[in-house]
This record gives sequence, C-alpha cells and structure tokens, in this order.
Amino acid sequence: TPRNTGYMFSSGEVITNGTVYYFKVEPIRWRILTESGGDALIFCDNIIDHRRFDDDRNNYANSEIRAWLNSTFYDTAFNDLQKQIIYYTTVDNSVNSTGESYNNYACENTVDKLFLLSAQEISNPLYGFAILYETKDPARRLLATDYTRATGGAMSTESDLYGNGVWWLRSPSAYYNNAVPYIHYNGSQSSLYYVTGDVYGIAPALWIKL
Repeated sequence: TPRNTGYMFSSGEVITNGTVYYFKVEPIRWRILTESGGDALIFCDNIIDHRRFDDDRNNYANSEIRAWLNSTFYDTAFNDLQKQIIYYTTVDNSVNSTGESYNNYACENTVDKLFLLSAQEISNPLYGFAILYETKDPARRLLATDYTRATGGAMSTESDLYGNGVWWLRSPSAYYNNAVPYIHYNGSQSSLYYVTGDVYGIAPALWIKL
C-alpha cells in the first residue's frame, strides 16, 4: 500500500491502493565504491526494500535488519555461483564508524557478507561521497524501486527529487538507544529515526572477488 496518492511507478503509472501488482525479478544494480587487490566493495544503487531496523534497540549486531540481510535477502538475491564470490568481512561498528567522538551505543564489530553503510562510510570521499553530512549529495540520493514504492516505502513526491527514497545507516544515534541516522531524499544525512519505523529503505553493501 503506497503512503499517499502521489506515488507512481517509474513508468509513470499511478500506484493505487488495493490493487494487486506483480513484479518481474530483475538483476540488482551495484555501484563499485572501491577496489583493492582484485576485490571490490559494492553498494546497491537503489533502494530495494524497506523494513524496520529493529523492534527495540539500535544495536546493529543484534538487529533484525542485519539478520534479514544475511539470511532472507542473501538467500533470495544471489544464486550459488554469485555466493561463491561474496566475502565474509569484518564490519566496523566502532565509535569512529558512527562519525561521533563519543557514542555509548556503538556495538561490537560483526562478521557479515552483507551490511548497511555507516555514517563514516557515507562521508568518505574515496567512495565518491561528500565529506559533510549536511551536503545534499547527489551520490547519496537513491531511487526507490517500483516494489518499494508499491509496498509503502517512504519516497519523495517533490518534482526535483521524485522517487528518491530514504535509507538506513547501520550507525546508532549517540543520544538515544532506539534511533538511527538515515539518508534523506536530498542526499543529506538526517539526525535520526526510530528503529521501529518500517518505511525506511535498505541499500546493502558487500565485498566481492572481481
């Protein structure tokens, strides 16, 4: 169910409440953020789905969203051959990764195949992103897929940002134990959103062997 009557598919067709839609399974488009020694860090170039971060806390290691990425999504999105080139990687969840000098809610590092980007990573110019969080960075603007739009994911209906979604980071808020920063429609980082919100999007990243 779309969130409002201003939602349209990428084709321009209006999304109507109560209508059953069928979606063709298409390849996911990835963006290479960096390469090293024949390996590459790749990042989903649009918002593939939306769901809550967790039912209670912003601890990424124990979160529902991390579990979903590395089980349901991993098993659905990749075939056996593709899985062979995806690496387990140590995911940095330190205070430094949150972009703060102090963050009591930073959790332990995790070892995952898929993960969300951190506040530090989305401000890394080596990955093609603007350094400042408040910059309305086109590189951080992601379109919501038709599936995400039809199932109620948050997206902009402003003419110049139409179809852009909002998407979760993995970094916790430094001020609340149940909130996480996210990327706004315009490509800036917004301060926080409560982890139980289920309309914010998912754009996973992973390391692969080229």
